[in-house]
Amino acid sequence: MPHERPYEHASKKRKQWNAEAMKRAVEAVKNKEMGTLKESKAFGVPKSTLIDYVISKKPVDTLLAIKLGRKPTLTNELEEALVEYALEMERRYFGLRASDVRRLAFQLAIRNGLKHPFSCRSAAAGKKWLKSFMS
Repeated sequence: MPHERPYEHASKKRKQWNAEAMKRAVEAVKNKEMGTLKESKAFGVPKSTLIDYVISKKPVDTLLAIKLGRKPTLTNELEEALVEYALEMERRYFGLRASDVRRLAFQLAIRNGLKHPFSCRSAAAGKKWLKSFMS
């Protein structure tokens, strides 16, 4: 039988260029020092992204501040409250399991009326959410 290789997640190669280099390249193109192709090669930024940034009516700093990926489900305040609760339970020698933290996150999202990608069937946040929360 052939040996099957375990599945590995492919890492996404998004936004791997330097933000400062992109800013300088946009300014150089707008000042008509060189064209977009030469500037993209000179500064090591993608040509298509450089063109998008040059054409955009928004300031470059605003475009560079945009974060990729999903927006967080819980607000910073709710996450801090969850951390404080978990630490308080630890101080009282009543540690929380990972499943407890996942259920608490689900309950926080429901009680605060937040949109969430959590499973209503299991009434808990996902394992990926927990891993992200713990890091």
